[in-house]
Amino acid sequence: MGVKYVLSEPTPPTWWAKNKVIVCSIACLLVGLYIGNGGDGQAAPGNTPTPVPSITPSRSAKD
Repeated sequence: MGVKYVLSEPTPPTWWAKNKVIVCSIACLLVGLYIGNGGDGQAAPGNTPTPVPSITPSRSAKD
């Protein structure tokens, strides 16, 4: 007649299957910190003056 049901223990999960959420979370956190700090380790130039627009008088046809 044969064996109908064979019970066996499933293989335990691998290291990656157990820890992939933690590894991906830490990697994303480090990438976020890298992007947030500018990425190059040098400070961004602070308070550089921007050119101020000036009003130039328009020439009229009467001048």
